[in-house]
Amino acid sequence: DVALGFQQLSELLGVPGIDVLGPLPPEIQHVTVFAAAVSVSCAQPDAARALLDFLAGADAAACKRQHGMEPA
Repeated sequence: DVALGFQQLSELLGVPGIDVLGPLPPEIQHVTVFAAAVSVSCAQPDAARALLDFLAGADAAACKRQHGMEPA
């Protein structure tokens, strides 16, 4: 008897007691793309832009990979 499940890799990496075998083949994968923006009513737009710049930069890329995500 084998339990089999499919989920985003970033969701599975922190679950104890499972073995991640790898990604699905590219032809059946569904990639989730995350987007972010600064609202026109944002109280601190410069801080928001700085955060988005950091998240899009090289320093955050290694952290994304460690958590099962691929940087854009």
